[in-house]
Amino acid sequence: MATRFYTDPTNTPAVSPDFHWSWDDTTQAVRRKLVIDTHGNNDSIDFNVNETATFNDEICVAQFVSEPLDAISSAFEVFKTYFRCLESNAKANAFLLLYVLKCDSDGNNTYLIGGPAVGTEFDGGVLTNRGSSTGDLGDDSLSQGDRLIVEVGAYFAYSKDSGYNATISVTDNHATDLPENNTETAAYNSWIETGDTFTVASGDPDPPWEVVKLGPMFAFA
Repeated sequence: MATRFYTDPTNTPAVSPDFHWSWDDTTQAVRRKLVIDTHGNNDSIDFNVNETATFNDEICVAQFVSEPLDAISSAFEVFKTYFRCLESNAKANAFLLLYVLKCDSDGNNTYLIGGPAVGTEFDGGVLTNRGSSTGDLGDDSLSQGDRLIVEVGAYFAYSKDSGYNATISVTDNHATDLPENNTETAAYNSWIETGDTFTVASGDPDPPWEVVKLGPMFAFA
């Protein structure tokens, strides 16, 4: 069965991996936790993207980082995601954009697994469900303790002389998940899913335990 991850809008991860190099703008992005299997009660927050460039560009809204995971050697399948999204003006031509990466447990050595994946254009009137899918990611693996990273943002396809705005809503406080459609407007949980099954790291930590030398146990006269 596929494992679903939930996007925590409020809590930050312990590490700060580099953003994928192809984003045109990461200055507006936040880092948040990517939570495996079970959604929490971590609020619902609308992250706004301010577009000011005069060219087509990609703006990152959030980088979601998992806890260290158990090793997995698998043909990664389709990563898909759903968030409620909105564009301030139909001319903005804003689309949900997704990158999937991995890094070491300490946040170093970021590596692209798949992307970019572009979804359906945002609605111009109300926050409405929008999905994005990477397609088949092919063969890849995670070493023991690696973290999974999902970066989400907006692709503005319209070249403009003045700024437009887009909103991506991150929700983790509802009993229901967003359905797989482009019509839902209720504030259900945003989520990310893959055909592979992941588990939080249960093996030796990375880096290994620190060895503490206690010194002699007895003193002799």
